[in-house]
Amino acid sequence: MDMLTLRSGVLWAMVASLAACGPVIDPGAPDEVIFQQALAAYNARSYPEAQAKFDQLVADYPLSPRHDNASYLAGRCRYEQKDYPGAITTFTAARAAHPRSKQLDELDYFLGRSHFQLSAFDQALPEFKASIAADPRGVFVDNAQYYVGRSHYELADYPNAKLELGKVETDYPSSSYLDNARYYLGRSFFALQDYAGAVGPFERVFETPNTIFGDNAGYYLGRSHYALQALAPALAAFQNVVTNYPASVYVDNSLYYEVRIYADQGQCADANAALARLTAAFPGSTYVASAQSYKVGKGCP
Repeated sequence: MDMLTLRSGVLWAMVASLAACGPVIDPGAPDEVIFQQALAAYNARSYPEAQAKFDQLVADYPLSPRHDNASYLAGRCRYEQKDYPGAITTFTAARAAHPRSKQLDELDYFLGRSHFQLSAFDQALPEFKASIAADPRGVFVDNAQYYVGRSHYELADYPNAKLELGKVETDYPSSSYLDNARYYLGRSFFALQDYAGAVGPFERVFETPNTIFGDNAGYYLGRSHYALQALAPALAAFQNVVTNYPASVYVDNSLYYEVRIYADQGQCADANAALARLTAAFPGSTYVASAQSYKVGKGCP
């Protein structure tokens, strides 16, 4: 989701105007020339070039009024190039050098994202919390809140995942991460076997137009209804996945549950038709044999 790009544009405009509330910037000073060159390269997404110049400024001009910004942006360059270990090292050094940085919330956020990308969720979590604490009105505060909840989810701490992901809905209803948060909120309820609680969040995912979580949410919505023995809404949810998300990894799963639902209701002809569709579309799927066995076990030859 490229709200990051939009927000980044706002951020760089803020960086460029920091001189108004900090040390006087001499536009002809060599460190300022390097900084502006680096910033232009960054905005052009020429991250290797930008990184080299930010690194040069940090190393050669330790007293520069841009040292704070350059240290942070050097880490961002590494993050944008998916050099997450390098980003972690750079962000950590930047925070140590500038513990009162006005960009501390952004730095903490991307430090957390770097750990998250490396699946170090226990290390990511405190960084996201630190980002929120550093500036509760920061530009990435809703993102950070989502990743607090998501980190709990990845750590299988589902009660806290529910709590923190729920805050995205209540505290940041306009967040670009709202559908993400609703999906993982539903998954947290589902993991706790609270299927009734899972239904609402999965349904609300679809309030975001063209959500990328439509097939995922639809499948788990069907699973939740099925666990509650609400077979009609379960069937509708699975059929929605099959019809509207034909490339989804959940299509064979959904067809399998269609077979189960029809077999559960003794609708053997429909169960056989669903099994035929599953077999034709996914002949190598393990769900074919499982569906056949389940159907026969329910008395459908």
